[in-house]
Amino acid sequence: MDQLLQGIFDGIALGARYSLIVLGFVVIYRATGIINFAQGGFLLIGAFLTYNFSQTWGWNFYLSLLLSMIVTAMIAVLIQLLLLHRSLKEISAGVFCLIFWSIFFYNGNSHLPSLIVGIFVGVCIYFLVKKFEIRFGASQSNELPIFGSIIVTIGILFVIKQVVPSIWGFAEKNMGDPWGFKIVKVGDLVFTHAKLWTIALTAIALLGFFLVNRYTKIGIAMRAAHFDHEAAFAQGISLKVVFATAFGIAGAVAALAGTATGVGIAQLTPNMDLIVFLAFPAMILGGFDSPGGAVVGGIIVGIIQNLTKVYQPEWDLDWLGVGFDRVMVFIVMLIILMIRPYGLFGTKEVHRV
Repeated sequence: MDQLLQGIFDGIALGARYSLIVLGFVVIYRATGIINFAQGGFLLIGAFLTYNFSQTWGWNFYLSLLLSMIVTAMIAVLIQLLLLHRSLKEISAGVFCLIFWSIFFYNGNSHLPSLIVGIFVGVCIYFLVKKFEIRFGASQSNELPIFGSIIVTIGILFVIKQVVPSIWGFAEKNMGDPWGFKIVKVGDLVFTHAKLWTIALTAIALLGFFLVNRYTKIGIAMRAAHFDHEAAFAQGISLKVVFATAFGIAGAVAALAGTATGVGIAQLTPNMDLIVFLAFPAMILGGFDSPGGAVVGGIIVGIIQNLTKVYQPEWDLDWLGVGFDRVMVFIVMLIILMIRPYGLFGTKEVHRV
């Protein structure tokens, strides 16, 4: 019994990370209708920023985490504005910023001066193109088609996976453990401070999102946009603001999930974004458009994966192979989808004839 309870607790701690990742996917899907594959890139950026602030610069861990969430949210919003709009001035500014950053960085300059030069050139290009648009009456911004947006997010993920190692290297990093090896024992159960804090920070972040989504104007606007973009726009809701807010929230929770995943000794790697693929079953399980389902789906997946890892050797199931715990998650997902194709909490589609 103690082993079962211990496995469930460890599974909840793992599922808390999945819940944060899935929440980012769900928030963007509800607002825009696209699956943002760049979420794995945001997770990488957030984790490495926390590492940079706390380990390289020696700042307080919690301050580093907060700054990482803010900066990652800003990067996510910037990417959404630059690459998911057919707006010439934003795209031109972003392209020239990347070009000049690359030119200066790969010619021996450090990242900060190169980035400053890139941003300066990008801002100049932005206002220059804006003048041309005003002069010729061509200032127009439209959302990319859904399929095109999904392809763009895949491209963004690959770009981020190259940029992050170019800044921090390919070697494993030690983010350290702000909670050390402290434990709390209840009978024969062992609760590590790291896992307790992971669950607590996840609960705070999720509670904050639900309060914003339920009781603020932007939350109401996001819910209205989810049901009908055109009706929301007709009521004076700015879809551009809604989409940017969704990406900002997704970036912030991705930074928190990345930091929670990378904390510890030599756990921070450029391939850490692969955890996103284990979060997909949680999203499908809970429902694409349900924030509550994201939480429940993440917890279920975490518990199933951890219990499989615990009991596979005890039940002499080693013949299933190493890593079967990850396969088991997808098996459960397929079973649930055969019963409820739209997930446990997803909205059932109604087709009118």
